[in-house]
Amino acid sequence: MSRNLDPHTEHSDITKPYTYICGLPAKNVRDILIDSFNVWLSLPPNLITKIKCIIRMLHNASLIIDDIEDGSKLRRGSPVAHSLFGVASTINAGNYIYFQALELTLALDKEGAAASGAAASGAEGGSKPTNCIGVFTSELLNLHRGQGQDIVWRDENTCPSLEQYEAMVLDKTGGLFRLAVGLMVQFRHEGSKGKGEFGKLVELLALYFQIRDDLINLASEDYFKEKGYCEDLVEGKYSYPIIHCLDTPSGDIVRNVLKRCTEDRDVLSYARSMMLKEGSFRFTYARCEELKQSIVAEIDVQGGHEGLKGLVELLHKQVRKVGEEVSDKPVLERIDST
Repeated sequence: MSRNLDPHTEHSDITKPYTYICGLPAKNVRDILIDSFNVWLSLPPNLITKIKCIIRMLHNASLIIDDIEDGSKLRRGSPVAHSLFGVASTINAGNYIYFQALELTLALDKEGAAASGAAASGAEGGSKPTNCIGVFTSELLNLHRGQGQDIVWRDENTCPSLEQYEAMVLDKTGGLFRLAVGLMVQFRHEGSKGKGEFGKLVELLALYFQIRDDLINLASEDYFKEKGYCEDLVEGKYSYPIIHCLDTPSGDIVRNVLKRCTEDRDVLSYARSMMLKEGSFRFTYARCEELKQSIVAEIDVQGGHEGLKGLVELLHKQVRKVGEEVSDKPVLERIDST
């Protein structure tokens, strides 16, 4: 059994695709975010472990499903799960893990009910009832609504506005972010810090994560080694820099490449050069910078958190590296180097 595989997974014969992806190298950013928010909320370690477990299960299960829906070939630099275990087994494994995560969430509410009962009887340590299952249901609906909208745009060749795209991201990427923090907030107590429900901060983080990924997916040479060359173009996906470029003089060229879902590197390289020429990478970089500054400001509103600021700075290093690569060099030089 992989050391990263959640101990609550059973029936290893049907969860092999999930076991596989859990064993691949990962940055575990969501675990780090949960730890960061717990500096404010001060929840006990056993509760944090359970919430991490739920989010990790949902995240990894969603990845193996997403890779099927997107037609991906690589995940974390390795073959996608369905290329090794088949589409049917991978879909079933992902759905099975979703329901195991649901079962664990129900168990959290039982803990909350027990704690609330202790409060009603006057025992120490009592608290208000929790609604973890309500948070879970709401955010899983949001996640699938956002993913579904992304797929419809791709399959129907419908380009959204940047505003529509960001709204979709708040559903798709924001779902698990809000779920993680939402579960934690259910157990908030008098000793917790922070100045609210963290909604604005969580949504800023979700937007930053997705738009950052959009940028490095098409502009980072390092990323190409992990996920393949210009994967969003290959998949016909409307990402932030692509949406920007489609509204420029070079938009028709990029639109035609997007429709073809080609893996021809020369064609992809040319489309990428058009995006560079039209300033789409610089535009996306600027949005990442704006979001990063907003995140830092919102952290200060919540009372400050140097650890969370440090995580954002760490994530921003790759963005800044890409920003330097696309901002100074002449377009023709960049085309020749790709």
